[in-house]
Amino acid sequence: MIPDFEIKVTPGSYEEVSERFKTYLRFRFGIDPASVFITGATGSGKSTASISLAIQYVKQGIPALAIDINQTMSPEHICQALSPEFELLVIRHNLYRKAVASDLITPKIYDGCIEDSYDTAYGLSEIISKGYRLGPTQAAILTDAIKSRVDCRETSLRIFPSILEELENSGLASARTLANRLRPLLRNNVFEFQKTGSTSLPLSPNIHVFDLSGYPAGIRIILAELLLYDWFRSARALQTPIIIMVDEVQNLKLGRGTVLNQIITEGRRFSIGSILISQSLKAFSSDEQLALSQTGTKLFFKPPLTELRACSEMLAPPQHRAETAELLKTLKAGQCLLLSEYVYIGDETHPCTDCIQVNVDLPQSIK
Repeated sequence: MIPDFEIKVTPGSYEEVSERFKTYLRFRFGIDPASVFITGATGSGKSTASISLAIQYVKQGIPALAIDINQTMSPEHICQALSPEFELLVIRHNLYRKAVASDLITPKIYDGCIEDSYDTAYGLSEIISKGYRLGPTQAAILTDAIKSRVDCRETSLRIFPSILEELENSGLASARTLANRLRPLLRNNVFEFQKTGSTSLPLSPNIHVFDLSGYPAGIRIILAELLLYDWFRSARALQTPIIIMVDEVQNLKLGRGTVLNQIITEGRRFSIGSILISQSLKAFSSDEQLALSQTGTKLFFKPPLTELRACSEMLAPPQHRAETAELLKTLKAGQCLLLSEYVYIGDETHPCTDCIQVNVDLPQSIK
């Protein structure tokens, strides 16, 4: 059982008449869903708000694991007011230059029962198969090859190349054909096996940025999905609090059955929080928007005019959507509408469940 404890972060301040009050998000890890969705047009302030929240989490001992698909977390993209503090806390992992520790082929122990090696192999195979749109027969061949590596994991330190070798050395022509198809991905030494008893999760109180930008676009997406899958499995088994952060989350799938969907809907049970950032709602399918609507906290910065209606529908009941759309339309840079069951204004002892306007005051808001 995960011990629950409270984390308090501030997204900014709330103004009422001529008074300004600091707002706080208070999450009891292991009880409350610490999932945050941030959206808004370019330059509206969403990236600054997300970095501010990540810094605050880390200062309270919660490691933040960030996936950087397109170098949006490189030093030149960090808000100048936050950059010195961010750089003190960040640890960068360039997956194109150096492999990272991974538990992808390590059976996990859940509730005292060890995972079957076939299930371990199937989970990894499923993500690769979906990324490459493999048919059932090819997916089954890949699962069998991965299972062989799971069973011999002590000699499979370089996970991807060892799977590729298994396929290439197969007596089946179909397996060798599959090896040729998957070679652009599997030839890369991205993930390295961890010895039994260790973990792939970086647990130091830092912002760990995993840079995937060196790879071709299609491979970046598969690697991002695998990182999320690896972290979710490890955190679930260890039952240790972490924050998972994904910028440009519209590039990944959030529909039913995906890893991100599990992080949003089940993360609370395992003390897994998330900060998901996107420029747009339009890029998401209706199924994915439904998943995002289940995040416990939403920060909506000024959206493109074409998305006012969609944003207001996620923030307000039908009778208040017109006024919410007007509020969204008039937001300035650094202002957002905040909706959460876990937001407290000033010294209030009860949460405010209304949608409120917040000014992201930096750098004061994180001191």
